Amino acid sequence: MTPVLSILLCLGLCLCKRTRTQAADELRKPSLRAENSSLVPEGETVTLRCRASWEAEKWKLEKRGESGWSQIKSVRGAGDEGEFSLLSVTSSNAGTYRCLYSYCLYKQGHSFSLWSECSDPLELVVTDLSPPPSLAALPSSEVAPGQNVTLQCGSEQWYGWCVLYKDGEEISRSRTQRHERGRLADFFFPAVNLTHDGTYRCYGFHSSSPYLWSSPSAPLVLRVSDAAAQDYTVGNLVRLILAGLVLILLGVLLAEHWKSSRGQPIQGVLD
Repeated sequence: MTPVLSILLCLGLCLCKRTRTQAADELRKPSLRAENSSLVPEGETVTLRCRASWEAEKWKLEKRGESGWSQIKSVRGAGDEGEFSLLSVTSSNAGTYRCLYSYCLYKQGHSFSLWSECSDPLELVVTDLSPPPSLAALPSSEVAPGQNVTLQCGSEQWYGWCVLYKDGEEISRSRTQRHERGRLADFFFPAVNLTHDGTYRCYGFHSSSPYLWSSPSAPLVLRVSDAAAQDYTVGNLVRLILAGLVLILLGVLLAEHWKSSRGQPIQGVLD
């Protein structure tokens, strides 16, 4: 086989469509994300997408275990994104993932098939594996700007940790404290403002299983009212009350006048 034919064959196997001269260490590592969310209820399907900086020939998904990283899926196909579907997830699918891809490098008349750097790790959490905690706002779920509020996540399941989500995004997590009926975690917000307005949920999990979470709590809607609008409403209410009192007073005066008019003798008839 001639050198030219060997190079062309390698180029075909590598699916190279253009000359690439960058060295391996110049490549950007891929990114790994979970479609929709990295929180997946038990029994649902999730798709993990590995995106490269250019076209790849092969994609590999790895999961971290007790003995290190191991490959769990591999797919072929040209393009700048590889797709991995996990069907009907269970607790065994929870954990930390990363991906990488192979690409073809053509340099100085030679073609090489190399592997990229690994992506940053992605933590996949499986939920709905235990009863949900409860979430309450203290002193109230309706507060004015500048006031303090505490969101309290509690459960009888003795969860070691609670995680607080706002509008679908994690904002905080905290260790729980012993309580007479289980465990509690307090999330304190000093001097709230309008950015704290939203819908909150919390999850619980045991310290020994950080990727296995409970079902979410019932949603709690925190309303931070505008102080100016609140003052305007109170002012209107005061005005309405004063107007009502004036009307009542006028009604009483008219009634008294009517009664006194009926009791007064008609001039001329008595004469």
